[in-house]
Amino acid sequence: MSGTPCSGLRCTALFTRAQSSEARPGKSASTTMTSSALICLFFSVAVIMSSSVEAAETDLPHVEISNWAIRFGAQMWEIGKQVTRIREIRERYQSEAKIEQVDGFAMVKEMAEEMENMMGDKIEAIKRIMDAAEHLSVSHSRLTRQDLYEMKQRNENIDYYNAKRLNQYHKAGPLAGELLENHKALIMSNSLHFGNVGINTSVSAVHVPTNVYDGAPDVLNGIQWSEQLDRIFMTNYESDPSLTWQYFGSSTGFMRQYPATKWGQGEWEPDLFDCRLRPWYLQAAASPKDMIILVDTSGSMTGVRKEIAKHVVLTLLDTLSENDFINIYKFSEVPVPVVPCFKDKVVQANLENLRELRNGMIETETSDIANFTSAFTTAFEILQKFNRTMQGCQCNQAIMLVTDGAPENYKEHLEKYNLPHRPVRIFSYVIGREIIDTSATINMACENKGYFARVTSLAEVREQVLKYIPVLSRPMVMYQKDHPVIWTSAYIDIATRTKPKFLMAVSVATPVYDRKNESNIIEKILINDIWEEKTRTVRTANLLGVAGTDIPVTELKKRTPAYKLGVNGYSFIVNNNGYVLYHPDHRPLDADGLLKPNYNTVDLSEIELVDSDGGPRENDTNLMTMRRDMIERREGEMTFKVRIHHDGMKRVSVRRQRYYYRGLKGTPYSLGLALPDGYGDFRIAAETEVKRLSADHNINVSSFFSGKNWKIHPDWIYCRYNYDHLKSFDTPEAQVLHFVGRTQRERWRWNSKHPRPSHDTVRSHKQEDNYYCDKHLMQSLIFDAQATEVFDKNISLSIDRQDPGLGMLMALLARHAMFKLFGISVAFVATRSGLLRWQDISTIDDKHFSEANLNAIDQTWYKRAVDQYSVEPDSFVYSVPFSTGTGVTNESVVTASHAIFVEKGGYKAPAAVVGLQYKNSAFRETFFNITSGCTGGVQCRRTCSSGDLSCYVVDNHGYIVISKEERDTGRFFGEIDWLVMDSLIHYGVFKRVRIYDYQAVCKDMQGHRSAANFLLTPLRYMKWFVQWMVGRASWIMLQTQIAHLINPDWAWGMEQEQSDYHYEDNDGSPGPVPTGGEFMADGDISIIVHDEAVSMENAYANKSRPRPCDQQADLYVLQPEKLFKGDKPDSVKGKQNCNSNNLGARQCERHYSTHKIPHSNLLLLVIDTTCRCEIQKQKIEMEEVKMNESLRCERPQESLYRQRPSVCLSYHPEEEEIKQCGKGNNLLPSPILLTAATLIYSVLKWI
Repeated sequence: MSGTPCSGLRCTALFTRAQSSEARPGKSASTTMTSSALICLFFSVAVIMSSSVEAAETDLPHVEISNWAIRFGAQMWEIGKQVTRIREIRERYQSEAKIEQVDGFAMVKEMAEEMENMMGDKIEAIKRIMDAAEHLSVSHSRLTRQDLYEMKQRNENIDYYNAKRLNQYHKAGPLAGELLENHKALIMSNSLHFGNVGINTSVSAVHVPTNVYDGAPDVLNGIQWSEQLDRIFMTNYESDPSLTWQYFGSSTGFMRQYPATKWGQGEWEPDLFDCRLRPWYLQAAASPKDMIILVDTSGSMTGVRKEIAKHVVLTLLDTLSENDFINIYKFSEVPVPVVPCFKDKVVQANLENLRELRNGMIETETSDIANFTSAFTTAFEILQKFNRTMQGCQCNQAIMLVTDGAPENYKEHLEKYNLPHRPVRIFSYVIGREIIDTSATINMACENKGYFARVTSLAEVREQVLKYIPVLSRPMVMYQKDHPVIWTSAYIDIATRTKPKFLMAVSVATPVYDRKNESNIIEKILINDIWEEKTRTVRTANLLGVAGTDIPVTELKKRTPAYKLGVNGYSFIVNNNGYVLYHPDHRPLDADGLLKPNYNTVDLSEIELVDSDGGPRENDTNLMTMRRDMIERREGEMTFKVRIHHDGMKRVSVRRQRYYYRGLKGTPYSLGLALPDGYGDFRIAAETEVKRLSADHNINVSSFFSGKNWKIHPDWIYCRYNYDHLKSFDTPEAQVLHFVGRTQRERWRWNSKHPRPSHDTVRSHKQEDNYYCDKHLMQSLIFDAQATEVFDKNISLSIDRQDPGLGMLMALLARHAMFKLFGISVAFVATRSGLLRWQDISTIDDKHFSEANLNAIDQTWYKRAVDQYSVEPDSFVYSVPFSTGTGVTNESVVTASHAIFVEKGGYKAPAAVVGLQYKNSAFRETFFNITSGCTGGVQCRRTCSSGDLSCYVVDNHGYIVISKEERDTGRFFGEIDWLVMDSLIHYGVFKRVRIYDYQAVCKDMQGHRSAANFLLTPLRYMKWFVQWMVGRASWIMLQTQIAHLINPDWAWGMEQEQSDYHYEDNDGSPGPVPTGGEFMADGDISIIVHDEAVSMENAYANKSRPRPCDQQADLYVLQPEKLFKGDKPDSVKGKQNCNSNNLGARQCERHYSTHKIPHSNLLLLVIDTTCRCEIQKQKIEMEEVKMNESLRCERPQESLYRQRPSVCLSYHPEEEEIKQCGKGNNLLPSPILLTAATLIYSVLKWI
């Protein structure tokens, strides 16, 4: 009869597939075909029968639809249960495993102490570098200018490894294969511990920025004495194998890094890296600061001056960290903030606020006369208000004046606000070569504990700007004994220099002081029109640099093992500003793989999405209480519901979570743990004691890991050697097998504590002793391997007498036969210890299942299966790729996963997840075979194969798993028929859950101009061309110096004459007078003169620019209780009026019926398409949260609670004795050229 489940198409398909399958060895094809027939026969007997079908159906066949859902769910459950060995695996865990209750407070304490130990070790390491550096600097015999001059005459050089001059060879010509000139060869080997780059642990390498002259005396002396830091670096690494990069960043610009590695950019390639602009250097070099930048926009600040001034401001912004506060005011007649909503305040210097300030500097109009009095008044009043009201950083305060000159020093006005202690420092940057009288701006800086710098070209900007940092560090240096230790926020570091790879890291650093508090200086004094040099001793407080080391975020995560946290549990760290260092939902890269503009200033309140009905950015009391506690590094516990998104924000689940948190001593961080309420409170305790198993049963534990169909979590640490060079392994599996073998030896011992430094004795580098092994994880892995060993067997299963019908028959089939019969491509099991086993007979995708699903409990199908257990224990979670609907679907897959729980004493805990993948074509075929007929022997008029019914299988988030149209697979059902989806939401079948993304990036198109530009006259174009040509020629002539024409190489390293003093050499001799550009003023930093300067307008002329924004989307979650009446399944029926716009057309209604498919997360939805309705469609897409300009501007500087750094060293009573505050240089422009260029430009401007 057509109504039987094995009639027609289904049985034909089974027999056909059986005949086409290869017979198993020893079996005939007829045996396989007979098994297929038996399956049909027994399944028809086992199917649950419902009440009789109505004889005449004028409506949807609701009863039959319910039967379809029940039959399809039951059949897929039986197939999955048998193929994945659910019963055998569950019995093994149930019989031997124990359940332990999780003590969240004890767990967070244990993990926090592990982190504190590791971080404390890093602090001790950098303190040893710092102490050695200070001693080496004092004891170093300084090379004089005379010494360097004589060395150059003898062709002698200070020998060191330049990171940009390593292992580079001629590629062609007669010198092919030989080292480039001035380059060195250094043997290197790749190290996974150091980002898989080539390193040499015997030496360090030196990086010198492009804008720093590596022949400057101060640079060469620093490189020479710091070479002896290598022994400290090596000792640190030998005693603490978890150390990564160690470095000393000098205030002169060079950085010595250990171990030595080749820099990504060659000597002549663009290299923007400067250690003095790195977060670890900036935060360690000086205490936090409130800064107001005053930019002169009077009529004289035009052309090149305006461009230089912009670059000065932008470079100043680059020197700020999140502990600083900032604002920028432009002033001519009146001061105006560059960001209107930042008026009368200083804002935290996070990435988003800095972005607003940078954008505010793009368009700068110049006019009128500069009113310095008004500008200073505004700046002082803002700083005083924030200091008085305990806002801002409550430490250093500074005014940065950017101008082309001041008519007077405004002494009385400045003293009114700044006496007696001068808490606000003034730094003045005078723009332009042609300004001769700088006495007023020098006086402002020198009388207010600041510094004066002249900036004459774009190439000088960085060096001149950076001179303010050593001035702010003076109080800290003068205290000498106080070396504050700073910890940065997480930032992206480049793990490989040759091919960039993003790696999140934090740094710990401490300042290094010059212990000499006096220096001999040489002053040039004009006596009777003759410059004479006089020597005298002055008080100094010089910063030598900063010592530091990196800690990859992955190293922090190792102290919070995922197997202890369990599935859907996670750890995170928050700093004193409320920003997360790491979090599973922290997404620093956008969809294109580029860094987001605010990637490292993501607040905890932006990443933990509380389940509430409020709008965007409505702060939850519980979350904000926890955030404040963590900022203050308190210990505590909190419970609340959150919304967790999956699969690229296409799915969402709501979960109650318990949070445990604790401060990390000696750091500004707090560690937090999040555990799911319910199953997250319990853990499986099941371990195999290797020695006992080997001794009592003579079992080789390695046999549990036979074959190649298994893998382990690649990021978890099971066992490892502490140093890469001891032994290397091709795969993590090879490494585990090696240690599994070692655990069976007689003298084996578990080294389950992370290695700690020991400076009393040198750490042994013998392979036998130098390893780490996580005993609990390894023994759990071995137990899981033994418990799941049955999964790897291609045998028939024992018959379950309590499971008649299809299950009994399937148990008689070998596993591979079931795979072929039901279109299964792979079956798998993943366990709590990170073990993954699989069996497959074909590969559908180019990438094998095991390659894409290595991460065990971190995989989405694992997490969803565990959550599904509380909804329906005996069920699979089905999913299809979202992209399936756009391509060929026959060879795509349907993934099904089921969680295995252990239940004892009323407690439940997840042990593993089993699953399988069907070919999409076979999965569809099974469904349509069942829904193409009716049960009970009754002929049915309407089925899913008929043309007037549309049948869909939809998952619990509204995505189509099965449809008549294969192209619909994987699409959101609302894209097919929004009106029906909306009706299901109205009846409560689906619940709308709004998700917010506060880490989103929106892209604005830039550079588009009005079409009216084409109406410009040719004369206007000609004017622009002449202006450009004259301006370009004048610019080049002003920037070019005769020395560059004589020798172009000097353009790459030329020292400026601007400095405070000429230091007297130790021997008292001033050395030869610099000639030919070879040597210039001692103690100065050189700059690079680039051939071309890029204007701000060109720098921002990208087609699109990313900006931080808030986005939202409505996602949907199935409410299964709506599809039950008590304990019995129930359907939801609905109808839709289809009123045609054509009045003459027949008015009709469209009906639909929906039923829960048992043993699954699926829903069967059948729609009567007899009545043609207008279809509406709606996609799931993230959309920007619209807000007005005021709210948009206020968002980045929202005043959330934060805690200031614990150390502030901004004042020392003896600092007044230090008189170095900068002075103007002696270079004068050509008056004729300057006058001509100015006149021509002025004439052209007014054409």
